Amino acid sequence: MKREKLGPLKEVYRGIIFKIFQREVTLPSGQKKTFEYCTRPDSVTILPFDSKGRLLLINEYRHGNKKNVWFLPAGRVDAGESFLAAAKRELREETGFGAKSFKKIYEKSPSNTLFWDIHIYAAKNLYRAPLKGDEDYPVQVVPTPLSKALQMALDGTIENEFISFHIIKFNYMLKHGQFKW
Repeated sequence: MKREKLGPLKEVYRGIIFKIFQREVTLPSGQKKTFEYCTRPDSVTILPFDSKGRLLLINEYRHGNKKNVWFLPAGRVDAGESFLAAAKRELREETGFGAKSFKKIYEKSPSNTLFWDIHIYAAKNLYRAPLKGDEDYPVQVVPTPLSKALQMALDGTIENEFISFHIIKFNYMLKHGQFKW
C-alpha cells in the first residue's frame, strides 16, 4: 500500500496567539493537496467547586460573540509556565479564588489541524485570592449546581463545545467512578 508523502511545514502567518502553517501532501493516488494547520500555546481549563459542591461558571462579554457567554475559567499557558501553575493563575484571575486541591482530569487536542493541548483540572477547597488578569470585560462568577451546568451544556446554553464537553465528560467520569479526589 502506498503511503502519503508529507512536505515540510511552512509558516505563512504569525499573529499574537496563532500561527498558520501549510504543507504539501502527496496522497497515495499521486494527487497533491495543500493542508493548513493552526498552532497556539497550550491552554488550561478549570472546573472549580465551592464548599457547597457548586461549579463556578463564569459569564462574560466576548466581542467575537457580541454578547455574554458562559465559560469555565480558562486561558493559555505562558512561556516557561507549568500547566498546573497556569491553572492556578487563571483560576485566581478569572474567579478571584485560589484552590488548595487541584487534580488533573485529562488533556485533549482539539483536532488534527489545530495543534495545541488543553489541560483540564478540577479544583476544590477554594479560598479568596484575587489576582489581576488580562480580561477585557468584567467576569461574573456564577456558582452553579453540576446538574444545572450539565443541562446548560446539553441544551446549548453553554455554546462553547470545548467547555460543554469538559462538563459532560467530568459528569460522566464522576458517575462511572473514573474520577476521585
